[in-house]
Amino acid sequence: MLSKKKVFDLLNEVNSVSARIPGSQASKIFCHNEIHSYSGLFGMLILFLSANPNPSHSPMFQVIFGDQTINLDDRFPVLMSCTECALRLAKDPVVAADFFDFSIKCLFEYLFGWDFVKGKSSVEGGILGWLEAFYGIAEYTERGDHHGHFLLWLLGALNPADLHEKLKSSPGFEWPIPNERSRTF
Repeated sequence: MLSKKKVFDLLNEVNSVSARIPGSQASKIFCHNEIHSYSGLFGMLILFLSANPNPSHSPMFQVIFGDQTINLDDRFPVLMSCTECALRLAKDPVVAADFFDFSIKCLFEYLFGWDFVKGKSSVEGGILGWLEAFYGIAEYTERGDHHGHFLLWLLGALNPADLHEKLKSSPGFEWPIPNERSRTF
């Protein structure tokens, strides 16, 4: 009986440590619990977004890598061959991680209007309005590229029950449903 207790104590310790190891079962449970906490605080999430910035075709990655021949003022900067881009990516995966971090921060700051310094939506907001919160998880594809999955909560967004009620009761709020003849494919 005493040995069972020792085994469970050891498993608790292992789970505590492995919660900080990305991709482990314990880290997935940790993220799952965090998402539930966000949903409890901010309500139902509004949007799910996956982002996969590709460093091998990006002039910005080449600049971060240290290539000073890239002119970012050009509309279509001239890059080296695909092979050379792939070799650079393989030579320095840390720069690829920096590029991913830079791309995601730009996405949220300039497209979604998130102020990272203040930890809230900027006064101007973004393309979707104002973000109340977001949650993201970075992963690797099978080819080793970074990608991320993000949950977005918009400030002032209707929860699904209120949205359904508005669709039923407000004539100006209804979704246009085309008749059979007007459908285009």
